[in-house]
Amino acid sequence: MNFATVRRCCGQMACAAAVLFLLAGVGCQRPSPEAQIVVVRPDQTSLTTPTLASTAAVPRLTPTSQPLASLSAPLSTPTTSPTPFYQGPLSPACGQQLPLLPAAAEPLVDTLSPDAGALAYLRSILPDAARPALQRILAAPETVGLAVYRAGEEGSGVYLNADAPMPLASVVKLIHLVAYAEAAAAGRLDPFSPVLLADLDAYYLPRSDLGAQARALRELEDEGRILAEVEQLRLEDVPWMMIRYSSNAATDYLHLALGQATIEETASSLGLTSQTAPCPFLGQFLAMANHTRDGNDRGAVDAYLADPAAYGREMMRLTDAYRSSAAFRDDEATWRGLARRPALDTQRYFSHALNAQASARDYANLMARIAQNGLSNGESSFTARRYLEWPMRFPANQEVFSNLGYKNGSLPGILTTVYYAYPKGEVTPVVVALFFRDLPPSTHREWRDSLSHDELARWLLAEPQAIPALRAVINPDF
Repeated sequence: MNFATVRRCCGQMACAAAVLFLLAGVGCQRPSPEAQIVVVRPDQTSLTTPTLASTAAVPRLTPTSQPLASLSAPLSTPTTSPTPFYQGPLSPACGQQLPLLPAAAEPLVDTLSPDAGALAYLRSILPDAARPALQRILAAPETVGLAVYRAGEEGSGVYLNADAPMPLASVVKLIHLVAYAEAAAAGRLDPFSPVLLADLDAYYLPRSDLGAQARALRELEDEGRILAEVEQLRLEDVPWMMIRYSSNAATDYLHLALGQATIEETASSLGLTSQTAPCPFLGQFLAMANHTRDGNDRGAVDAYLADPAAYGREMMRLTDAYRSSAAFRDDEATWRGLARRPALDTQRYFSHALNAQASARDYANLMARIAQNGLSNGESSFTARRYLEWPMRFPANQEVFSNLGYKNGSLPGILTTVYYAYPKGEVTPVVVALFFRDLPPSTHREWRDSLSHDELARWLLAEPQAIPALRAVINPDF
């Protein structure tokens, strides 16, 4: 099979998380005329139970009423405490059960010395679009986390710094998706309950997402999924915005609706042992820089690193202030309108240090679990897959895969992507988790358009027989 690229444009494909004005999601790219694997918008109302190659290999989706144990606790209850800039209700701090900073990891692999013949063969079969990603892996392996394997054949997979915590960017939204799916299956959330646009908009930081929020709402409106007379949508459309367009506001709405404890408990229940506490994106962006703080933003990051608990409290305090106070939002919008933004190096420093982190192995295992309906019951597994498999709406994807699930992320110097896929005729999924950090600004900008990291991942999904060729270069001694 000739593997090419994915047809996409910012108006048609989910963008990754973006910080302020410099954090881009998936960039626009002209379609390749010979593209074989395509990503498009799903029509959520027409989705059905995923069709797998073998019902013996993957259990049927049979809804049950057994909830995930970790979601049995009530939603978080805010407390009230005065602050210098806000005196309303305060949500529990980020970092209830999980650490805010990653634990010390084993030394990173910083040198690769592949066999010349193995490398030559890999390059001879590698698509041109994926070559920059391979070159970066070879040149700076210490900046890469990689886990690739076919489920059930983990011992034959490819791993590079697979157990080292890496910044996740929007890939962390998988936790929110699972938490939502489990809560909905357990009856703790009603997917058909109304959500006022005004309530959702209270989480939106203008010009912070390269238009992802606007595009998501425009598509919902075009499809008649927004009731214009009352300006509301259904709760089930909020995770769609989070996964399909990577809306940060939608993510944070779910985060606060479920509660910090539930988000962290969900990560623990999924076996994400390397996971640091997921915090609202809004609070992270405001902690990086906001109108209430004078002085050096990088110095503020250093202060957070010296006292992570203070960061967990301050970040949630800023989130509560913004979502609860129109005056606070107006003041912040005015301040940002003056172009007083953090410098790019501050954004990179903050994102690498304080964004949620976890390992590539943990997230490859999570994708394998979701792909094989391994959540607490069939209903929650189906719900999670229904959102993640939106790329299957393209006929070209249907020609290559039975199922394809996907999420990516972007922050300054950080690009992340996770996939699962059932190639046509296969009964077990292939999973890829590929995390890059410390990317030079020029490389980050270029890959936002070329998506070289995604091209490498998709090639391995579509051509799993290439996995041994990559293994011979990265893990030649295993």
